[in-house]
Amino acid sequence: MGPAAGQSGQPRSGQPRPAGLPAGRYFGVPVYFSPSWFLFAGYITLFWAQVVRDNVRDISSGESYFVAFGFAVLLAASVLLHELGHCVVSLALGLKVRRVVLFLLGGVSEIETEPDRPSHEYLVAMAGPLVSLLLAGAGAAGYPHLEPGSVQRWLVVQLMLSNLGVMLFNLLPGLPLDGGRLLRAGVWSVSRSAVTGTKAAALGGRGIAVLVILGALYAQTRSDNASLYGLVVAFVLAAFIWIGAGQALRAVTLRASLPRLQIDTLVRPALEVTGELSVGEAVRRARDAQAGGLVVVGGDGRPFAVVSEAAILGVPEQRRPWTAIGDVARSLDPRMVLADRLTGEALLKAIEAYPVSEYLVVRRDGSTVGILATADVAKAFDALAASGQAR
Repeated sequence: MGPAAGQSGQPRSGQPRPAGLPAGRYFGVPVYFSPSWFLFAGYITLFWAQVVRDNVRDISSGESYFVAFGFAVLLAASVLLHELGHCVVSLALGLKVRRVVLFLLGGVSEIETEPDRPSHEYLVAMAGPLVSLLLAGAGAAGYPHLEPGSVQRWLVVQLMLSNLGVMLFNLLPGLPLDGGRLLRAGVWSVSRSAVTGTKAAALGGRGIAVLVILGALYAQTRSDNASLYGLVVAFVLAAFIWIGAGQALRAVTLRASLPRLQIDTLVRPALEVTGELSVGEAVRRARDAQAGGLVVVGGDGRPFAVVSEAAILGVPEQRRPWTAIGDVARSLDPRMVLADRLTGEALLKAIEAYPVSEYLVVRRDGSTVGILATADVAKAFDALAASGQAR
């Protein structure tokens, strides 16, 4: 289908969960076959074998199934090359690509970093259709040199038509298709607003979804050989486009709202204590001071550890008077120290880079502002997402 731009979301860590069967890495990007692709390959193998027998001379029934399956594999390779076109341009522009997934309806390149200018958006979007056009052109060039009625000629014709169809369909002006990204780039360039461009392209995507359903229903009424499979595929395709357009719209609305996510409104007041103080006494002092976190400081007054709520809850009540707070504190990693001026996407990236439950927030001079809990950031993020959907 095309590239799916990443959206700012709650912090995550580690590698992406596999989206299916791994199929190697290309240009450093992992590729997966979704389970739904195997349904597609099975359908092509079973129902296109007769098409093969009708168009290829002197071919047995068993051989026709093998050729039909080969066509499914070659079509997947064509879609993969289309997606890798997006990936290569994205990587050349410094955009991070998470993975490529091939599935029932085609493929998707998960690009984590949004282009920061319309020209980059245009280049990424156009790369895939250009690859499909080159593949169709290569098929057209080789077609006259192949023997009529041969397996090779049938495969070349089918792949040529398929790549041409992939290119034309993807150029329809609506997200999440490549044409939607081209429309977004154009509107963005004119309006100077990525949000306006995305809204226009998302509206186009939803319009295309409606037209796909109407077209399928019309074809059903006009055809003598109406296919339930074709109708189901049309509805699934329309749902994919409709949902993808909505996700793109929510993502850009949320991104526009991210500057409202400010660390100084989320930080909890912290109480500084020495490591020798008992857990029970530290908790009592924090309660009296109405502090939302505990920071352990050394003899020089510099913080070197923080105490999480989970660590305190893990100490039984009867042991708290005899357990030193320093024994349950977590030593500060430099990545656990955040500046009090962080906002929006910069804040989310800092948390994503080193996910823990609590962070120490400091001023420019290194003095303590307080504790930032990941749970509080998640709640604020969810509130922003909800307000964006309500608009």
